Parts: sequence; structure tokens; C-alpha cells
Amino acid sequence: MDFNNIFIQITVLFLLILVGYISSIKGLLNKPTITGLTKLIMTLFLPSMIICAMQMDFNPNLVNDIISLIIISILMYFTTILIAFLFKFFIKNDTDCGVYQYIIIFSNVGFMGYPVIRAVLGEEAIFFTAIFNLPFNFFVFTVGTYLLNKHNSEYTFSIKSILTPPIIGVLTGLSFFLLRIKLPLPIFNTLNMLGSITTPLSMLVIGGLLANSPIKETFINKKLYMVSLIRLLVVPSVVYLILSLYIKNPILLGVPVVISAMPAASNTAIMAKTYDANDQLASQAVFLTTLISIVTIPLVSIILLS
Repeated sequence: MDFNNIFIQITVLFLLILVGYISSIKGLLNKPTITGLTKLIMTLFLPSMIICAMQMDFNPNLVNDIISLIIISILMYFTTILIAFLFKFFIKNDTDCGVYQYIIIFSNVGFMGYPVIRAVLGEEAIFFTAIFNLPFNFFVFTVGTYLLNKHNSEYTFSIKSILTPPIIGVLTGLSFFLLRIKLPLPIFNTLNMLGSITTPLSMLVIGGLLANSPIKETFINKKLYMVSLIRLLVVPSVVYLILSLYIKNPILLGVPVVISAMPAASNTAIMAKTYDANDQLASQAVFLTTLISIVTIPLVSIILLS
């Protein structure tokens, strides 16, 4: 396991957030700009990234592993959803309950997930990680949107509300994958360039949101520490204890455990701002969980996967 690479990937996240933070202080990122960038990320850049990530070669010999990973992924999300709803009993009547629950359920599967998987499990695990991450966007834009709208008494769930640009991106990408359709190179390169903007721009927006929130609140919020502990240690431990009873393949076991040990999803603040939830708390969660994960990711990898 290359822990130096793990540390580098986490450090890059912090540097990007720092750039966004400074840019906001200097007036380069104001609130209208952040709002506009958020819309661009959700409607253009993120769907492009999803479609490109699923432009993989279809190998019939891997069908059983693909099906197994998708089932494991769905079961993992059901497990984390259960943990998140049990956590609700500790913070009764908290208007930000939905944000805390979102943090527990959704980890940084993209920007940190892929490079950390490569460092911990090797290059061959990247394909399996891409398959494992397929249900992520479905749960984000169903369960996730429900949680972030809990404060909104006028919000009502509907099938139509699921058909967001990212979900359309998932359905499009999955269709291309199953039908073995390869995009023409000019189109793929265009979408790939648009998708590559998602992570750095998301981090800049998070930094900008943090600049509008007293930074010391991040370190005095006891609930945020509790949620960070659950996200970074409890969730991967529970996932490992359940899966290790049935799965012996080190890749099929390792991918879910490492992905579940990632810090809060980088889209947490973007999603919170999109649905008028507490985006400052969401930004603080991304910052704090990423900071703590410098220690917890190597710890989880050594104890559970060595």
C-alpha cells in the first residue's frame, strides 16, 4: 500500500479548498458567482464526468463480478442509510439533521476514491471501483435530495424529481456501457474535458462557502466530530464485518471497505446549496472529515485489509 500517494491525494483536496477560500476573501468568488458555478457543476460538468467514467470496455467474463459489486454497493448504501437514521435519535429536533445524515451516507467516491483505491489495492481495482460506484448517483439524487429537503415543508418526493441531469447522465452512461456503444472521440474528449472540471471547481466552491462561515465553528461543533467518527471509522468497520462473512475475494471486499472509509462526498456542499440546506455546515463537514481522513484511511487500510 502506497500511503505516500494517499497522503498526496488528500493534500491536493486541501490545497484546492484553500484556493477557493482565499479567492472568496479576495472577492474573486462572491455569492452570485458561487451560485452560478453550482448550477454549472450540477447540470453540465457532473453529468459529463459520469458518462465518461462509464465509457469502459464490456468484458463478458466479468459479468458475475459486475453483478456482485452492484449488489454489494446497494447493500452498503442500505447499511449506511440505516446507520444514518439511527443517528437521528441522537440529534432530535435538529434542523440540520438531514445534512448530518447525508454526510454519514455519502463518501468521496470520485476524486479521492479512485486514486486512493489505486494506492491501496492497485491499478486493477480501478475498473471494479467504477462499477461499484454506479449506484452512488442514484442514491444521491433520491435519498440524498430527500434528506437535504427535510427542512423544506413544501418539498414532496416525485418520480419526476429523480430525473435530474446527473441521473440522466447515469442512465445514459449505463446504457452505452451495456450496449457497448463508444462515443466518437471528439464527443468523448469534449465531455471528458467538461467532466474534469467537476472536482477542482467543487473544491473551489467549498472553499468559497467556508470563507462565508466562521472557521472556528468547524472545530467546536461536537455533532460534526461525532458524524466524522461515524463516517470515517464506524461505517467502514460495519461494512467490513458484514462483507467479510461472505466475500473472500480481496478486491470485491477491499473496494467497498476503502470507498466507505472516504471522507464526506465532495458534492455535499454543492448539493446542500442547490436545495437550500445548510451549505456552510456541509462545507465544514467536507473540510473536517478530509482532514481527519489523513489518519483514518491508512488506519482502516492497515487494520482491515492488510
